[in-house]
Amino acid sequence: MSEIRKLNLRELRDYIEIVTNAYPGIMKPSTEMKEETLKRFIERQTNDDTLDYYGLFRNNKLIGGMRLHFHRMNLFSKIIPVGGVGLVAIDLLHKKEKGAKELIEFFMKIFLEKGVNMVLLYPFRPDFYKKMGFGYGPKMHQYRIRPESFPKGHGKLHLRFLGSEDKEKVNECYTRIAKGTNGLFLKTTAELDGMFSNLENRMIGFDDGKKIKGYLLFSFEKRSQTNFVFNDLVIKEFIYDSPEALLEMSTFLHSQTDQVDRIVWNTQEENVHFLIDDPRNGSDNLLPSVYHESNISGVGLMYRIIDTRGIFKDLKDHNFNSITAKVKVEITDTMLPQNDGELILHFTEGWVRVLENGDYDVEISLDVSDFSSLLMGVVTFKELYQFGKAKLSNPTYLNTVNSLFFTTEKPKCISAF
Repeated sequence: MSEIRKLNLRELRDYIEIVTNAYPGIMKPSTEMKEETLKRFIERQTNDDTLDYYGLFRNNKLIGGMRLHFHRMNLFSKIIPVGGVGLVAIDLLHKKEKGAKELIEFFMKIFLEKGVNMVLLYPFRPDFYKKMGFGYGPKMHQYRIRPESFPKGHGKLHLRFLGSEDKEKVNECYTRIAKGTNGLFLKTTAELDGMFSNLENRMIGFDDGKKIKGYLLFSFEKRSQTNFVFNDLVIKEFIYDSPEALLEMSTFLHSQTDQVDRIVWNTQEENVHFLIDDPRNGSDNLLPSVYHESNISGVGLMYRIIDTRGIFKDLKDHNFNSITAKVKVEITDTMLPQNDGELILHFTEGWVRVLENGDYDVEISLDVSDFSSLLMGVVTFKELYQFGKAKLSNPTYLNTVNSLFFTTEKPKCISAF
């Protein structure tokens, strides 16, 4: 018989042993690291109201655990609560016993009880979580750019280094931009503090004298053990609310040529090659016939709607592109029976009403994973239909349904959890 509950402070030590074995690539088995980790876990379990550590017990023995996160996310200009899960770990002796599945089921149950309609996670295996109803989020693109490829403006008049005394101004800048950017989370206190407490971090900001209008959070990374001047500059956050702020920070990056070999930029911006002079990443790889490798990309953050009716209530003030149509939506959700089934959506000039019953013009059918990606704006309905992932009762409505869910605002997320 399994039990899942919040871990007490004594049990955190056992959880750390499980985590150390589950994540050997990031967790060193040294006593010193385990004690530092324990100290951090106790502090956050005690004082951070945006997360909790939970454990999976069988026969009163801890065999796994996870960390639950309570976030607030911009969904098409409305800030909604969302749930996150991280550090899912199972004891090595209890692998392949469906422990991870139990934890994820409990994770969704917890947030359903709190009235949260969407949850997110970073997958250790995307295919595993896709089968559990999580849909793919936007890809992350890694560019490796020569400093001189960044545009050089007329100067760096408004730039200065930022320190902990600027924390509130930085948060005001980020929050202002997050409220206008689909998918971004508001920063937690711990996340904000970590930006300034990490001694490897540097931060410059565009300060117009009244407020911070952009900032660049970065660190340096050695490229060689024998050549101390051979370094990369790694961008961790690049936030700006105007072309002027972007250009001055770009000028800063341009000026690092003598100290930096490549600027590593992990971003969900797909068109960085329009900003920089030379998009090549230094690999010298060519794709047929002559396409120069500019970046590598990866699938990461995944979204899952756990209450379809609830998410449309969240979106009652969102206009679905001024479309008028009556659509029956059939969602397949094998893990949450209460979310499996159909609902009627009446769109009138883009405004939606959710009905239990009613007439409809067209019916669409798809898995909750793909519907989650569709609703977030990651993928279009037309793409899902062409891939055979969505069904449509009347193909003449393809463009109408596609337009309903189409957005130019693909989601972005820079928060790690």
